[in-house]
Amino acid sequence: MRRTTAGRCRLWAAMLVLLSMGVQAGAAAPGEGPEDGVGRESLDYFIIVTGSELLQGVYADGHTQFITRTLGPLGYRCLGSMSIGDLQTDLHQALDFARRKAPLILTTGGLGPTSQDITRKALSDYTSISLEEHPGALNDLKRRYGGEKGILRPVLRGQALAPEKGTYLPNPNGTAVGLVFDDGQRVIAALPGPPRELQPMVRNELVPWLSERFGLRKVGHSLTMRFAGIGQSSIDRVIREQLKLPGELAVWSSFNSNRVDITFSFPGNSAEELERLRGLKGELLEHIGEYMYSDSGSSLEDRIWQLLEQRQDSLVLGEIASGGAVSSSLLAARGDSTRFAGAYAAGSPEALSRLLGGGGESASAPSPERVVGQLARYATAREEGAWGLVVGPVGLDESGAASVWITAGSVRTGFASRRINVRKGRRLRRDRLVTHALDLLRRELSKEPGLAP
Repeated sequence: MRRTTAGRCRLWAAMLVLLSMGVQAGAAAPGEGPEDGVGRESLDYFIIVTGSELLQGVYADGHTQFITRTLGPLGYRCLGSMSIGDLQTDLHQALDFARRKAPLILTTGGLGPTSQDITRKALSDYTSISLEEHPGALNDLKRRYGGEKGILRPVLRGQALAPEKGTYLPNPNGTAVGLVFDDGQRVIAALPGPPRELQPMVRNELVPWLSERFGLRKVGHSLTMRFAGIGQSSIDRVIREQLKLPGELAVWSSFNSNRVDITFSFPGNSAEELERLRGLKGELLEHIGEYMYSDSGSSLEDRIWQLLEQRQDSLVLGEIASGGAVSSSLLAARGDSTRFAGAYAAGSPEALSRLLGGGGESASAPSPERVVGQLARYATAREEGAWGLVVGPVGLDESGAASVWITAGSVRTGFASRRINVRKGRRLRRDRLVTHALDLLRRELSKEPGLAP
């Protein structure tokens, strides 16, 4: 990727602004302060956010807000944050600046398997700390992506490379593990770019490791509740208006593909604080319990597989507007499940009907909802006792509004449908369709007595 003049200007402008700030009063200079393992009141750190798309205005930097809000209550003080492009020279220049400010540097992004993901090698070159294949990281990748024989493609195996001096941070939500380069004087921790990977890694892996390394306190009892089918602002309003929150409680939320994570955290680890968390959970569920799909860290896809296992049922998928995105999402979570009976994608209801054994007859149904419902019945008829999930085509009503019908259910339990509006003039959000489809399926699978939603 070529360096642009605009990219250089943004990088050096950020450096000049931060240089004018100077080291904050009372901040310990690198190499000074408490020795390793001795308790500290605070610790300075610096954030480097990588990604050329940030400099081009494609995405806003949400990482700085999340990291500072998470680490601040624990005694970590952010001295600055810098956004840079995907060039090794830019990263090295940013590291030169940051290391004069703080003993802890956090970088985000650039840990994937593509040629543009340069952070792993750039940090190794900068610190002179070599990379080696970490057995723990390799076993994690083999278990998740190696299939029955545990054989990884070379591009994935390269994700198991970790610093010789330091460690790696597990990533149950992706392939890019976090990396910690630690030469005894300064720590550089590299985190993945996607928020759904970075945020749980910071809370569950980075904070405990930093607490041991620098002697600051850990996050106390915490609880994360995962929701689908309800907006982040709606949940925030319920929390604000219906719950009485203790002053020492930390609350943060994240949103991705129409899925919302809400985390409550107390600073301590007492039994009383744990009981208070359970009480808050119960209060929140009284108002929006139907939307929660997990409080144990499971993804929505994992929850679908769990429910199918509990029922001892299988699943058949039919997709038009989603183009195979639902089946891809499910298979990425658990591709070896025996509960997956098959998936069919087509460009029209007639074509999908033929694939499902209906002979193309579904198109004669009087409404889009009936069309998709009939396709779901064709899907379940192919496998005795199977559940069907069908995402229909994009259709227009009399007013010209665009929408997609989704149907889920089985012959034994009946079928339920949901219409998802598609914003006019906007690109079809398939990740949004995936969430709505899986959430409808989750609700229907949970209706049997004894199965939690």
